[in-house]
Amino acid sequence: MATPLRPSDPRVLGGYRLEAVLGEGGQGIVYLGAGPDGGRVAIKWLRPELAQDQTMVRRFLQEVSTAKRVAPFCTAQVIDVGAEDERPYIVSEYIEGESLAQAIPRSGPRTGSSLHRLAIGTATALAAIHQAEIVHRDFKPPNVILGSDGPRVIDFGISKALGSHTALTSTMIGTPAYMAPEQLAGGPVGPAADLFSWAGTIAYAATGRAPFGNDTMPAVINRVLRMPPDLGDVPQPLRGILLDCLNKNPALRPTAREVIDRLLVSDPATARATVPQVFREKRGFPTLAVVTAATAVAVIAAIGGVWAATTNSAPPSPPVTTSAAPPPPASPSPRPPVTIDMDDTTAVALERADDPAYLSIFWVDREKWDAYVREPGKATFTRHSYVDAAPSPTADRLAGIPWEYDADDRDSLKITNVSSGTTVTVQTVAKPRTTNYVHWSPEGDRILLTMREKVGEKTTTKGFVVVDVPAETARIVEVPGLTEDAAFAWTGDGDTIAVIVADKETRVPHVYDLQGKELKTLPEIGGTLTDPRDLFTAEGGAFVATCADKTVTLCVWDTATGAVLEEFESGCDTVLGWWDTTHIFCTATGDDDEDAVVVTDLKGTETQTLVRATDAAMDKLYFRSGYLRRG
Repeated sequence: MATPLRPSDPRVLGGYRLEAVLGEGGQGIVYLGAGPDGGRVAIKWLRPELAQDQTMVRRFLQEVSTAKRVAPFCTAQVIDVGAEDERPYIVSEYIEGESLAQAIPRSGPRTGSSLHRLAIGTATALAAIHQAEIVHRDFKPPNVILGSDGPRVIDFGISKALGSHTALTSTMIGTPAYMAPEQLAGGPVGPAADLFSWAGTIAYAATGRAPFGNDTMPAVINRVLRMPPDLGDVPQPLRGILLDCLNKNPALRPTAREVIDRLLVSDPATARATVPQVFREKRGFPTLAVVTAATAVAVIAAIGGVWAATTNSAPPSPPVTTSAAPPPPASPSPRPPVTIDMDDTTAVALERADDPAYLSIFWVDREKWDAYVREPGKATFTRHSYVDAAPSPTADRLAGIPWEYDADDRDSLKITNVSSGTTVTVQTVAKPRTTNYVHWSPEGDRILLTMREKVGEKTTTKGFVVVDVPAETARIVEVPGLTEDAAFAWTGDGDTIAVIVADKETRVPHVYDLQGKELKTLPEIGGTLTDPRDLFTAEGGAFVATCADKTVTLCVWDTATGAVLEEFESGCDTVLGWWDTTHIFCTATGDDDEDAVVVTDLKGTETQTLVRATDAAMDKLYFRSGYLRRG
């Protein structure tokens, strides 16, 4: 907001008539001025105490060359540069509008489509900045101007050209509440740092506060370096995108272009929100696998009969009730569909008698995710409270990881006979290690778990655990060089396992034997996939994922040779797994705020609808690893 000129302010600067003060920053003061033609301009004048520092002068004038390299649609264009009283100034286009830092306190946090447009607009601006090989280094709410034609990103005073050898890593430059951990630590700063700052800025727009607070500098820095962000009520799927960008590890953050792709397929007006995996609340860190377009992380199967959830020993919660609904006429010979009533949302599941699969488990979003497990031979579901759980291939046993360590400070796996109710507990790893990603072998005699270790605030995947179900024993296998969110899964042949090793640029599946020896690497995949469960066919001969360097195209690879067997585009938002050897199934966005789970062949043609739901219902339902084959 402009304020009147003060007595100490000049009335003319470099031939430009000054009208008001727009703001002040660490480098200088910004005036609203008018050129000889009467057109309004913004004039940034270096502070007098900095004018004798040649390093600061060089950084100040660097903004000129930097801004000229960036596409004009996303920033204020430089018009002129000069000096007055030996103090350089920069004249740029004046953008009519408030900064984000001014608008949020005045009008409140952004929501819905308004927030989504802001996120897309600013991410696009950031992509253009990075396209010009520039790292902004100070992306924050005051530097986002809400112009009439969209948001503009300003103030390149501390930006840095990619590949530049200028030593800017030893001094804290920027605003700590929006700075990336590596920037605060004085390490190398690249485009990933801008994505961290972008996510903090969008979180501020959505909540009205910085995600790591804005009180004392030591407290803020400590939170940025060690604590998870406070995103308040930011909805999915934006929440998942922000969490990915706020990863402490810059190598695991998406690029600006990847963020744009995810935002474009998650418009709140047309697409359902993505759903995170269960948070591991008891041990102070989340296990988060964000479900995004073309990400093979979950499976779903339609069900028949009555779909009912009952609460056994778990605490009371809002019930999941069912009622019959007439089948849609387009479905040939379906069993009667089921309506799931959840508050004011509904989902309809459809099943055919010859379907190759059925739903065995689903999750409901309450205060934390609750698992509802289907009883063998029935159409009723029982609620369980586990960090992660999965039924055996024959559905006669349920394996689940409790929320708490046992009395010996060891993690454990509980294996329950669902008919008799008897439970066997197998201890796995000792604190501070944990396990997750329950995955049964195809034969049902072994269970694979992913092992992680938390030291301080850092969590790393350390290897895997193989539980011998008949022997009730666990074998721990160390695997070095893994990332935080890496997860192990059976490839389908029962003798080998796979893990996706991801960095900022690539995601590559690696195949190991059960002794931890790496056997081979598979072709690079695209998307944001980190959990390979259900990536492979049941027999392990092929696997599906987003093609490398693609956003919507799916590829099927031969597991043995790595050759691409199929490449196709489809209407899938999220790939959920293999329906049979020639079909996959996935979520898809329909019309009138309705989503669906559909079966599609390997040419991209939809052949069957399994679930119909409002996008609000899909926000509350998660069919993670819920697929079991019949027979």
